[in-house]
Amino acid sequence: MTYRRNFLRRAGYTTLSALLTMGFLQKDNQKQDQNTNAIAADYTSKNLNSPLRQLAAAKGKRYGAAISSEFLLKDKDYAGLMARECSIVTPNGELKWDATEPQPGQFTFESADAITNFCQKHNIDMHGHTLFWHMGKPDWLPYPPTLKVIERHVKGVMGHYRNSPVLKSWDIANEIIADSENETDNATIGLRKGVKPELIRDLFLIAASVDNSKKFYLNDFGIEGATWKSDRFLKMVEYLKNSGVKIDGAGLQSHLWFSTAYPFDEKGLNSVLKRLNDLEVKPIITELDIIIDTPLPDSIKSLDQMVADSYKRYLDLCFAAKVDTVITWGLTDRHTWIRHPEWMPRKTFRNNPSLWKFLRPLPFDENLQSKPARNAIAQAFQESI
Repeated sequence: MTYRRNFLRRAGYTTLSALLTMGFLQKDNQKQDQNTNAIAADYTSKNLNSPLRQLAAAKGKRYGAAISSEFLLKDKDYAGLMARECSIVTPNGELKWDATEPQPGQFTFESADAITNFCQKHNIDMHGHTLFWHMGKPDWLPYPPTLKVIERHVKGVMGHYRNSPVLKSWDIANEIIADSENETDNATIGLRKGVKPELIRDLFLIAASVDNSKKFYLNDFGIEGATWKSDRFLKMVEYLKNSGVKIDGAGLQSHLWFSTAYPFDEKGLNSVLKRLNDLEVKPIITELDIIIDTPLPDSIKSLDQMVADSYKRYLDLCFAAKVDTVITWGLTDRHTWIRHPEWMPRKTFRNNPSLWKFLRPLPFDENLQSKPARNAIAQAFQESI
């Protein structure tokens, strides 16, 4: 399936290892257990029944999800749920390089256009993802590409959507920061090997020359706390700002793991969000989903409560820091990348089929029924300023 083929093949080890190096481990587990219990809530208020897009809009915000043209075209219930709940969507893989330029200079937009047509019909914004990534690329394309090849691609793809009434923003570059010092040849700014800051600067400049009416974002994972990676991400944002290029926002993917064994780095997240706001680069949440790691609870009901509480706690922090857009990486557990055997988290889950039922990362379950996570998101919007 297109969106699954194109998604990160790092699932289950990079995300977890990133969290574990972010200072998420805490010796005082008893204190964390108390905190977890303290934030448990009953997300069943009738006031939460309105669509998430409506609850978000009431506070000047947007809620959305990653969307698949494959399921959009063959699953009417899925399409209806998307239309009801979302005011913004991100194509799973339909705008990535291998989907839009499978052969050099030959562009195709059939799958992506199916999503834009759906968005136009239902008054939904579309977030373009992504123009530059080390994955989701055709076999003929090296990484990093030459500037000439980048220019052809950006002109072809952005040019196609220049006059789109629904495509409002782009992830200009995705995951350009290395995961560790061992994966970069410039430890100061931390870009993936072979990628130079000037190349990313020129990428943003080319994008602006094609269509500066859209919002431009730099998107990455593992930056939701005080980490080696978040520090380099912020340095890259600052470099782009100082270079005078158009950069409107920063996307925090937010593929998150929570456990009573390691709490979230709340202080670190606040510092990242504050720094972005100080730089006048708008933080948004672009790929949110939540895994509960061991020790697992004894029931699905308890697990769903933990997922919901984690959503609420995380979004409360984000909304307090002026985040106004939340996009979950999917809307229903029926189509989550986390349940795919190839990318299922290796630690804890992949070799333990009896535990797969505990992978419930999204607002709606596999039967498209609302879960506590959905109402926790709703309550977070409702209580936001």
